[in-house]
Amino acid sequence: MPRLEDVCRQVLALITPSEEEREHVLGLAKQIMDSLRAVLEEEGVDGEVRLEGSLAKDTWLSGEADVDIFVRFKPDIPRDFLKGRFLQIARRATAGLRHVERFAEHPYLECLADGIRINIVPCYAVRPGEWLSATDRTPYHTQFVLSHLNERLKGEVRLLKKFLKGIGAYGAEIRVGGFSGYLCELLTIYYGGFKEALEGASRWRKGTLIDIAGHYEGREDEAREFFRHHLVVVDPVDPARNAAASVRLDKMCLFIAAAREFLERPGLRFFFPGPEEPKGVSEFKHELEVRGTSIIAIHVKTGGMVPDVLWGQAFRTLRAIRGLLKNEGFRVLRATAWSDEEEHLILLLELEASTLPPVVRHVGPPIWAVEHVKRFLRKQLSDPDLVSGPYIEGDRWFALIKRRWPRAAELLSSKLSDSGGRAIGVAPLLAKRIEEWFEVLEGPQVVELCRSLPGFKAFLEAFLRGRPAWLVPEG
Repeated sequence: MPRLEDVCRQVLALITPSEEEREHVLGLAKQIMDSLRAVLEEEGVDGEVRLEGSLAKDTWLSGEADVDIFVRFKPDIPRDFLKGRFLQIARRATAGLRHVERFAEHPYLECLADGIRINIVPCYAVRPGEWLSATDRTPYHTQFVLSHLNERLKGEVRLLKKFLKGIGAYGAEIRVGGFSGYLCELLTIYYGGFKEALEGASRWRKGTLIDIAGHYEGREDEAREFFRHHLVVVDPVDPARNAAASVRLDKMCLFIAAAREFLERPGLRFFFPGPEEPKGVSEFKHELEVRGTSIIAIHVKTGGMVPDVLWGQAFRTLRAIRGLLKNEGFRVLRATAWSDEEEHLILLLELEASTLPPVVRHVGPPIWAVEHVKRFLRKQLSDPDLVSGPYIEGDRWFALIKRRWPRAAELLSSKLSDSGGRAIGVAPLLAKRIEEWFEVLEGPQVVELCRSLPGFKAFLEAFLRGRPAWLVPEG
């Protein structure tokens, strides 16, 4: 078994940017920033262009650079300016690049240049505690981190980021629900290193509180009551903000489990999960046949939706569909979503069975509950789908009723065809797209999507495998 220190040393050599890469990325950032300054000046708009994020803090990973450029405006600039004219300015300054509009508290622009993602984000130049938007804190985050990191700790942050990426728990966006880069930096600062952060995380429990700046010293219970979250990391620059608010419980627990496993059996697989042996469509179909469960997919076209909005709508809709299936007697084993964030969304469900017996037993009230008995008998005797009964077993009434929806696919198709599924809780923006077009697919039909949707095949493989890539048998 490799030594933990040797693994970390090997990983760090692979993820630390070279001088040539630094010059290239920083040069690209400077070019965009100069262009922004020029357009702002031409437009007569007063804004301070700043480099923020991991590039400014030198905690970015080789080959995975994100350029975060912030433009700070005076507080008297109206919010409508940030939502409209600012995006026009950002687009003009980056003309010729591919653009994607993203959304945090307000819209910002994402561009791609030389394979590098560039985020251009507006914020207000305000003092701490006088925030006008969520992004106003970012320059203060940069200052705090830079004042607490030395060269060794920058490498430790890189290790933690790559570890979280490798296990699938990195990223604060709704799609991931994981750890942000800033949170990785705070955890490294708090614990004093990568290994120490894993040792700390391995002992986490629900309600863990980390307060680096001591904002709630002696008042920890008050902080837990205020934030009410399974993981609380008080933002050092804003005592009213939980820097870990984006971390879903499952991603917190995934990190805990992976940290424990790595400390016991360190290896490169945590940082660089190797691809599984690729499977063909025919192999997939055979696997589903012998698996014994039922795979159902709802395919929706979502072109033009802002990705963060799309994922919020998708997860809300997935909860509604799970509830619908459960109420109709179907047992949902797992459910998740995939999207290329451009045109296609797949809601993927694994059911114990997609077809149920045609008859279901309804349990009525006990004989002693007179009024409830009257209502039950009246309802069942007038039901055209009554198959047998009502009858008494023990002290309770029962009835056998013809099941209205014995097939899950038919149930979903019917409910989604009615106003896009609004009545069952489908999120409104997604319901509009469903009204325009959707399809419900089962088993082999789901596998066929692998031919036409790049990226879905790898997702489906991981879904069917289930276990994390780092979780391997001993020996």
